[in-house]
Amino acid sequence: MPAEQKYVESIAELESTAKSALAAGRRVSVFMIGSTDPQTGESWCADCRAAEPVVEACLKKTSDNDLFLMIEVGLRDAWKDPNNAFRKHPVYKLTVIPTMFLFCLDSGEIAVKCRLENDECKSAASVDKLLAGEC
Repeated sequence: MPAEQKYVESIAELESTAKSALAAGRRVSVFMIGSTDPQTGESWCADCRAAEPVVEACLKKTSDNDLFLMIEVGLRDAWKDPNNAFRKHPVYKLTVIPTMFLFCLDSGEIAVKCRLENDECKSAASVDKLLAGEC
């Protein structure tokens, strides 16, 4: 069975969910994308839309002990704001979307083990490697 997939709505929920799973010995990956445009029902970010089917296909090869989290970083104007919480976050430090992470724990705190950005998220080989923990 593939990884458990969960949509989280805030940085606080992301971190608490990831910490619990990591503490339980699960592999935790995160996909950060542009928020859903209410007019289209899809992410406003074209690169995010292009990466989604690649990521979905790669997820089919993961373990059911893995946890895959997805979070939206904001609509276009919110994402472009230099004070966007994901841009300013001391661990995530987002500069582009989509971005994927493989998390780990470092002294009990979330840390990044692997990171894929933009076009790397559209590469099945790169996504497979991250999801397998092969950084």
